[in-house]
Amino acid sequence: MICVTIGRGRHSSLAEEWKAAAEAGAELVELRIDCLRRDPDLKRILSKRLTPIVFTLRRSADGGLWRGNEEKRQQLLREAIAMGVDYVDLEVDIAPKIRRYGKTKRIISYHNLKKTPADIEQIAEQCDEIDADVVKVATSAASLGDASRVLALGKKAKVPTVLIAMGAVGAFTRVLNAKYGSPFTYAGFNPERTFAPGMLKFQTLKRDYFYDEINADTEVYAVIGDPIEQSLSPAIHNASFRHLGLNKVLVPIHVPAGRLAESLKELAWLDIKGFSVTIPHKEELVKLLDQKDGAVERTGSCNTLIPKDGKKIGYNTDYRAAMDSLENAMRAAGATGSASPLDEKQILILGAGGAARSIAFGVARRGAHLQIANRHEERAAALAEEVGCRVLNWSQRASTIADVIINCTPVGMHPNVDDTPVPPATFSRPGMIAFDTVYHPENTMFLKLARERDCGVVTGVEMFVRQAAEQFKLYTGQDAPQDVMRGVLQRKLGAIRES
Repeated sequence: MICVTIGRGRHSSLAEEWKAAAEAGAELVELRIDCLRRDPDLKRILSKRLTPIVFTLRRSADGGLWRGNEEKRQQLLREAIAMGVDYVDLEVDIAPKIRRYGKTKRIISYHNLKKTPADIEQIAEQCDEIDADVVKVATSAASLGDASRVLALGKKAKVPTVLIAMGAVGAFTRVLNAKYGSPFTYAGFNPERTFAPGMLKFQTLKRDYFYDEINADTEVYAVIGDPIEQSLSPAIHNASFRHLGLNKVLVPIHVPAGRLAESLKELAWLDIKGFSVTIPHKEELVKLLDQKDGAVERTGSCNTLIPKDGKKIGYNTDYRAAMDSLENAMRAAGATGSASPLDEKQILILGAGGAARSIAFGVARRGAHLQIANRHEERAAALAEEVGCRVLNWSQRASTIADVIINCTPVGMHPNVDDTPVPPATFSRPGMIAFDTVYHPENTMFLKLARERDCGVVTGVEMFVRQAAEQFKLYTGQDAPQDVMRGVLQRKLGAIRES
C-alpha cells in the first residue's frame, strides 16, 4: 500500500489536498500536522475522514516543522489517539510515554537525517519492543552500503517495518521495501512539495512501479548510472512486465562514477536478475565481465549485465538497436541492394562516449567511411584509432561532406532543448540522414533543422525502444511489447515537457 504524505500551512488547504488524494485513489494518507502554521484544530481536521490516516506531528530534529512546546506536542498525539485515528506516528524516544488506547495502531519510528548508524539493527530491534504495530526506520544514506543495510532489516524484522534510506542513493528502497515486508511506503502528492530526500510521487509509484503488486516473490532488475534519477527505463520495463503478467520490477540505482565494482558487491544480496547500464559505467563494466557477447567484444562497451551461475555476462543492445534503426531509415529513404545501406557512405559521428563507441564500430563494420568529431579531440582520436577511422576537428563538423550525421552528445537534451550540436548549414544536401541518440525530447532541435531541409531523421526514441526491447528479451526470454514501451515513453516525455 502507498501512504500519501500531505502537509499544508492552512487547515482548509490540508482538507482540499486530502480530498484530491482520496479522489486520485489514495488508500492511506499521512497528515503532517506539524506543517500547519497555527495551532492544530483536531476536531476540524478529523471531522470528515476521507481515507484512513497516519497522524504525524514531527519535531524539527526528525525533519518536521513543529516548533512548539514538546509537552503540547505529546498531548496532541494523545488527543489524536483518543479521537480514534487509524495510525499515530510516535518517535522511539517518546513512545514509552504514550500509552496504547482504542483501535489506533502505533507506528514506532526512528529518523536520522544525518547518517545511517552502525547499530541500526539494534535500533530497529528497540523499536520492535515498544508495543509497535508498525516500525518505521528512515535514515540518510551516504552510500549503497547504507541503503542496503536499511533494506536488509526487513529480513529479520519481527514487526512489519517500513524501510526507507533517504536521499538519491536510497530511492530504490522506497520501491523494494514492499519485497522485504514493508506494510506501506510513503509518497508525495503535491508536485511542489517534497517532505524527504528521495521521496517518490504517488502516481509514479502506482503507474511506473506498480508498487501494490510487488511481493516477496517479485524478481528484481535495475538500471544503474550516475546520474540516474531521470531514467525512463523503469517505466517502460515495468509496464511491459505487467502487460505480460510477469512478477518483476526494475528500479533505478544510483551508482557513483568509479564505484561500480564495489557497488555490485554491495547489491549482491538483492539477487538482481539483470542490469541496464548507462553513463558512465558502460566501458568500466567490460573489465568486470566473465563472458561477453560479440557486440561487447567489438565495441568495448556493455549496456546490459545478466548475472548467471555466479558469472557476469555482458551484452550490448545499443549496438544492434542503433544499426537496425539507422539501416531501416536509410532503406525507407530509398537505399537498395542486399548489402548494408551504410556501405561506402560518408558518416560523421559527433561525440566519443559509450553510444558513439557502439555506433562507430557498427557503421565501420558495415563498410562506411567514418569520421569522429568531439569537443575533446583526444577522446575522438583514441576512439578513431580503435575503430580505424578518421578524426575531424570539432570546428570543422559543419563543413564536412556527410551522408549521415549522428549526434551522440547530450547537446539538445532536456532542459536545453534549443541547443544543437551543429548549425543549420550542416544539412546542405537534401537526402541526408540525421540520427540523434538523445530521446528526451524526441524532436530535438538537431532533428528539427534536418527536417526543415528535407533530410531523413532517426529519433533517439526509436533507438531507445529497440535497445530496451533487446534487453527485455534477455531478461525474460520473451519478445517485448514494443507498442506498450512506446506508449509509456511518449506519456513520460509528455509529462516532463508539461512540467
